Amino acid sequence: QGLGMGMYSTVVPLVLIVAGVLGSYYLCGFYGTAISCVGMLSTLGVTMSTDAYGPVSDNAGGIAEMCELPPWVRDYTDGLDALGNTTAATGKGFANGSAVLSAIATLTAFARSAEIDEVDLMDPVVVA
Repeated sequence: QGLGMGMYSTVVPLVLIVAGVLGSYYLCGFYGTAISCVGMLSTLGVTMSTDAYGPVSDNAGGIAEMCELPPWVRDYTDGLDALGNTTAATGKGFANGSAVLSAIATLTAFARSAEIDEVDLMDPVVVA
């Protein structure tokens, strides 16, 4: 049941990303998609700093355990570690979304500059 709830939690972000990509495409073409990619990457500093929180809190828990501190210290660090796992998961979703937008923009720019009208993904030469 927990896995199913986790899958439900991805629906809203997925719909928002798809709406953003389609909206930017219909407003400005592939240039709009590339600009939405730049907008997503503009928050990279904040995303990377929150992603780094997980290992720091995990190390704090390990240090507390090795120093044989009272159990309540480990209780606090376990809560912080859980939060760190959540921020790491958020960072992974952000990385995947920005990678997809970057790949779309890059491949489209290449196809336009090489004047390629059609790409057949079933052709082994194209895939290789």
